[in-house]
Amino acid sequence: MDNELFQITLLGTGSPSPNLTRHHPAALVEWGANGHMLVDAGDGVVNQILAAEKNLGAVENIALTHMHWDHILGYPALVWGGWSAGRNRMSVTGPVGTRDMHHQLVENYYREQAEWAIDLGFARDGFDAVRVRDVAVGWSEMLDGCLVEAGPVYHPPMDALAYKFTYQGRCLVVTGDTARCDELVQFVQDVDVLVIDACAVTPGDDLPPARRKIIERLHEFHASPQDCVDIAAAANVGKVVLTHHLPGVMPEVDASAYAGEVIIGNDLDVIDVT
Repeated sequence: MDNELFQITLLGTGSPSPNLTRHHPAALVEWGANGHMLVDAGDGVVNQILAAEKNLGAVENIALTHMHWDHILGYPALVWGGWSAGRNRMSVTGPVGTRDMHHQLVENYYREQAEWAIDLGFARDGFDAVRVRDVAVGWSEMLDGCLVEAGPVYHPPMDALAYKFTYQGRCLVVTGDTARCDELVQFVQDVDVLVIDACAVTPGDDLPPARRKIIERLHEFHASPQDCVDIAAAANVGKVVLTHHLPGVMPEVDASAYAGEVIIGNDLDVIDVT
């Protein structure tokens, strides 16, 4: 890979609702020769990594934004799939609850099966050398020349994080799920690319009242497409990528007050950080 490379591949741009064209949330950030971090691991993430023609066995760095099921259902499959593809270590970072999730979904349930696979000849490190850590807002680490930082979002009642990647003077933020909040606006100030939750669309008039009420309540925990554009405008973001879409919805925004580019993210889109 080119040392100038800095890009994000959207592996899943959907919501919890099942959808044939939008998988659960996941995105692969890549930079330089080998730098990478997978952000979130929703259902289908293993197949999407393969569909993007990425090396599953080389995906060693994982960042989880929060523990809602649509962001982690693919996590056990990722542990097993990467191990089967030759991965011999993995580092997993996330908010409070990440270590417990790994213990419950992987170690506690699959340890006996892992020992059976090891007895067959699988390398023990692929299952045992998985470092899992809970971090908080303010955490940071240099990873293959990229500064990775955890930042604030608002997604009650969950502990949740956004992640900022700064490489060779360019900057990307992936929010995970969030409603609009002042702290997020400050965190994304002047970034080149912002990939942000735009789940809270205005419900259509043709929806049944019960479904309409559910969608209206989403705005308590998620940003609307317009919120995303307004955040990007307020923070002088160069390019805003809307994701976490409900089935059958095409976001509508007024970008007249925003000087940057608005992208409606789709599965397997590749976006350069420039």
